[in-house]
Amino acid sequence: MEFAKEEGGDVIINEEVQLNGFRVSATLSSGGLIRWSGAKSGSLLVQDDLLGFSREISSVKLHGCVKHETGGLWGISRSGCRVLKDFSLTPKNEESLNNWCQCIQKCLDVLERPNRLLVLVNPFGGNKGGRGIFEEEVKPLLDVAGVSYTLQETQFQRHAKDIAKAMDLSLYDGILCVSGDGVLVEVVNGLLERSDWEHAIKMPLGIVPAGTGNGMIKSLMTDADEPCIVTNATFAVIKGHKRPLDVAVVAQGQVRSFSVLMLTWGLVADIDIESEKYRWMGSMRLDFYTFVRLLYLRHYSGSVSFVPAPGYEEHGEPISIEKENESNLHDEGISGTEEMKPKTSNCLGALTSSENYEWKSISGEFVMVWLHNVPWASQNIMAAPQAKFSDGYLDLIIVKKCPQWSLLSLLLKMKDGGHVKSKYLQYLKVKAFRLTPGGRTGSSVQGGIIDVDGEVLAMGKGSFGNSDGHLMSYGPPIQVTVEKGLATIFCP
Repeated sequence: MEFAKEEGGDVIINEEVQLNGFRVSATLSSGGLIRWSGAKSGSLLVQDDLLGFSREISSVKLHGCVKHETGGLWGISRSGCRVLKDFSLTPKNEESLNNWCQCIQKCLDVLERPNRLLVLVNPFGGNKGGRGIFEEEVKPLLDVAGVSYTLQETQFQRHAKDIAKAMDLSLYDGILCVSGDGVLVEVVNGLLERSDWEHAIKMPLGIVPAGTGNGMIKSLMTDADEPCIVTNATFAVIKGHKRPLDVAVVAQGQVRSFSVLMLTWGLVADIDIESEKYRWMGSMRLDFYTFVRLLYLRHYSGSVSFVPAPGYEEHGEPISIEKENESNLHDEGISGTEEMKPKTSNCLGALTSSENYEWKSISGEFVMVWLHNVPWASQNIMAAPQAKFSDGYLDLIIVKKCPQWSLLSLLLKMKDGGHVKSKYLQYLKVKAFRLTPGGRTGSSVQGGIIDVDGEVLAMGKGSFGNSDGHLMSYGPPIQVTVEKGLATIFCP
C-alpha cells in the first residue's frame, strides 16, 4: 500500500489491524503520520493530534485531541475546536503490538514536549473561574498526556512575580499560566529580576485563557488559525511548540519594568483602569465604560517621541538626537553615547551608540496613545493588526482630535483591525518610544493614567484613585525600548 511520503516520511509500519472494531489497513510513517483505510478511513499526526497513548492487553489506545470541523449547537460553528477522542488499535499479535508502541513512543520522544510544568492558577481573574477551568478542562489533558505538574494558586497581586523570582528552574520544563494576561506579565518580570535572568527568561511560558482580556493567547491562537479556547490552548502547551517573544523595557530613571502586551495613555487607559469599579459586570464593564468615556471625551496634553521603523519615517517631526540624549537619556540613567553590554536586567533597554537613531516627535492634545507588542489587546479587540511576536518593534497607535461619532466608529472597527484605516489615527512601528504626559485639557485634574499590561504604571494627581504608590511618576518622561525575542512562549 502506498501513501504520500511527503506528508509523513517513509512508511515504517504497514499492516492489517482493527481500529475501533473495524478491519482496516494502517500505516505509521517516520514523520509520525498514522493513516488507515478500509471500512473506515482517517489519519492522526502524532505531533499535531495525539495527546499520548496507553497499552492495553491486546491493543494500543491512541488518545487524540482532534479538530472538530462541523457546525455546533444552534448553528454556532465549532470549526477548529479540539475535542478528546480515543482510537483503539488492535494489531494481529503481541510482536506487532510491541512494534506499534515502540514506534509511536519514538515519534513522541523527538518532539521535545514538556514533561514537568509549574501551573499557576489565578482564582480571582475574569469571572473567578480559574480553579474550575484547570480542574475540568486543563488537568484532564495534562493527565492523559503524561505531563506532571506542580499546581500553585496566586493569592495576591504580584504573587506570580514572587514565585517566578524564587522558583527552582531545574524542576520544570515550562510555566503554564491559567489566567488572563496579568499572571504572564508578572512571571516575565519575576524571571527578569533574578540574578540568573539570562537563563531564567529562556523558560518557556504558556497561557490558558481564564481572565478578562486574554490578549496574548488570542494573538497566539489566531496567528495559528486556531480558536482561542481552553482545550486548544492547553494542547498547544502540551505539544511543546515554541516561539520567541519580544519584551518591552519600560524605564524612568533607575526604575525598570517589563511588558509583553501594551502601554496605554488616554482613552484606553482610562477605560481599562476606571472601569474596575464595574468589575461585577464581567467583560461587559469595558463596553459600558467605553460609551461613558465617549460621551465625556477627554483630551490630554503631552508629547510622544519615537524611533520609527524603516518605512515609517514620515511620521512626526525630527528632533535633535543630542538634545534628546542630554535631556532624557542621561537623566534616566541610560547612556546614549556609551555602549552597554547587559550583565544585569537593569541594563536591558539601553540605546547604544552602535546604531544611528533618528528620533521623531508628535506634540499637542491626544485622545489616546497605545503602544502594542502583539496584535490582540483582548479576545475581541485587534488593536495592532500588523504587530509581530518577535520583529524587534512595537506598534504605535495615536489618536489626536477626533469627533465623537467618528471615534465610536473607529472603536467598533477594532474587532477586526479596520480602525487603522481611519484618517483620525496614526499607525506606525517604532524601535524606541518616549512618553512625556501632561494634564487633562480644560480641567483642574493634573494628569491621567498610564497603564502597562492592565496595571497602573503612573497616575496624575486628581485622576481616578490614589496617585501615590505606583511604580513610576506621572509627568517625567517614560521610555520604552524593545528586546527582540528575549522571552520564549509556547504556541500552537
